[in-house]
Amino acid sequence: MSLLTNAAIKGYQQYTKRILSYARYKIGSTYYKVNINSVNVTTNGIVEIDFLIEPTVTGTITEVQLYDTNGELWLDKTESLSVSSVVEGFFYTVQLKISEKEDDG
Repeated sequence: MSLLTNAAIKGYQQYTKRILSYARYKIGSTYYKVNINSVNVTTNGIVEIDFLIEPTVTGTITEVQLYDTNGELWLDKTESLSVSSVVEGFFYTVQLKISEKEDDG
């Protein structure tokens, strides 16, 4: 049985849209900060966060992060995306499903 209403879940989705501020990705030991292009909620309730990665160096992207408006880390994801040319660039999308899980214990 769900405790949260649909309105509550939608409220959390909208809060997530408002609070996210920027993304970072890591190549080697250096982090690169990028703007978030869009945060949208799909018709099936998935929060999609899109940003553009346009590396200025070649290498492997090993980490992707999302930060809120207070500079607090919200998401930290290990990656392995090879960048063989600095003319390469791509959109990166993070998908979050906000849901409720009742504790059985």
